[in-house]
Amino acid sequence: MIMSLHIKNFALIDDLEMTFNEGLSAMTGETGAGKSIILESLQLLFGKRSDATMIRHGESKAFVHGIFKLSKSKQELLDLPEIIDVEREIDQNGRHNMRINGEASTLSKIKEVMNAIGSIHSQNETMNLFDKTYYLSFVDQVDQKGIDLLLNQYLMARSHYLSKKRHHDELKSKKNQSIEKKSFLEYQVQELKSFHLIPDEKKELDEKIEKLKHHDKIMNQLKSAYQSLDSEVFQIDGIYDAAKALEKIAYLDTDFQSMSERLTSAFYELDDVKSLLFQTIESLDFDEQAFDRMQERSYELIKIEQKYQKSINDLIDYLKTIEEELMLITDYDAYLLQSQKEVELAFEKAYQSGLKLTEYRQKLAKKLSFDVLLELKDLDLDKALFQIVFEPIEKLESSLYESGLDQIEFMISLNEGEPIKPLSKVASGGERARFMFALKSIYAKANQLSLLILDEIDIGISGKTAAKVATKMQVLSSTMQLIVITHLPQVAARANHHYGIKKVKEKERMVTRIQLLSMDERIEMIALMLSDEKLSHFAIEQAKMLLTK
Repeated sequence: MIMSLHIKNFALIDDLEMTFNEGLSAMTGETGAGKSIILESLQLLFGKRSDATMIRHGESKAFVHGIFKLSKSKQELLDLPEIIDVEREIDQNGRHNMRINGEASTLSKIKEVMNAIGSIHSQNETMNLFDKTYYLSFVDQVDQKGIDLLLNQYLMARSHYLSKKRHHDELKSKKNQSIEKKSFLEYQVQELKSFHLIPDEKKELDEKIEKLKHHDKIMNQLKSAYQSLDSEVFQIDGIYDAAKALEKIAYLDTDFQSMSERLTSAFYELDDVKSLLFQTIESLDFDEQAFDRMQERSYELIKIEQKYQKSINDLIDYLKTIEEELMLITDYDAYLLQSQKEVELAFEKAYQSGLKLTEYRQKLAKKLSFDVLLELKDLDLDKALFQIVFEPIEKLESSLYESGLDQIEFMISLNEGEPIKPLSKVASGGERARFMFALKSIYAKANQLSLLILDEIDIGISGKTAAKVATKMQVLSSTMQLIVITHLPQVAARANHHYGIKKVKEKERMVTRIQLLSMDERIEMIALMLSDEKLSHFAIEQAKMLLTK
């Protein structure tokens, strides 16, 4: 649940702080007072993209800070403490700083955390009921984790199929071009093969040539090193004798033992180096013919690198590529046939993966249909009929949508004796609002949310239906914190906490102000909601009656 909210320099809000409690909280106020601005600021905490135009005129930054309380299950799920604070700051350049408990965070992390805590319904979401492309998301929300697992598998298979299909199409388009290139490719293959290229040959060859160029210098320095170790002045045997002498007194002092061991090691190391120097001198020879052959080979490799503008290793890879292309030209039909088989196999895997997703969605759709009807009964639509209809699937590439194979329609009958028809065509504004409220309630309960925020989800509702919606909200708020922006006096009266929002002029500028209303203030606010323009005695009495129910 949300415990407090601090908004600064955001649209009409200069500096506003609010505290919240459990249960049902209603926010009311005249149109344009700033109710939607408060909701917009909350959406920033839920991961909505920042918009620099919302920064208050004359200010460089806007700031939103919320403190939330997590249930034990959410603490374990998110690996966070019970109380968390979420901050969001945006500047004129559209940059946004985000922090959770004082530590820098990312947009995706904030979304993950906040979506596990609660959900926000904005007014334009109800308009989505006119667009059937949104319907799948409502079904998927019944078990988003299970859907995501199957959807990811499907998307991987679909991506593999599309990749194979693109490759096959490219092969077909290249066929005519490649035939014209056949003679040229054959010449390049023959030329490159004649060089018998070996990986890293040029580098190794250059190292050998450089070494042979300095043959005399190498020989002289090797002999000098050997003579130094073999001279009468420097006696290796003397090191050995010294080691033996110290060994005889090693038992008297550990330092003597250490020095003896180090001299012994030095003796064997020097003797080994001396032997290696002798062997190297004996084996080192300058073969002038071999040297000439190396230089000729190096020159050939340089010329072929310059001709193709590629290194030797790249030329080896290039040879493999053009050999494959030449093979395609030589036996293109067989290669295309193999490619076509791979495409068909990939399509079948993607299609079957999509069918698994469809099968699971159909199970979720049955559950959602049942749950929606239960919710609608409590919202004065007890005679409603509702079905989620899946359109027939054709086994075609065009059926592999990014969301799966499915196209669905919400079919509903809202009046007894009327046939079911598409929801978007038969539902009135108030009926759509109640349908959306039902969906939001189901989603919140299915995901064990502790916070649900609804922006005028009761629009278009009046009379006894408004009372039923208010009762439903009151019942729902017993299991989660429910915050509603409403124009219905029935809802405001049922709220545990009632906030009044108004727009006032301060220092020659309009600002939004909010306050938790006392009982007298609630009576006045609800009476104004019931009146046309001015307060009336009847409206005041009606407000008192609503509040005492």
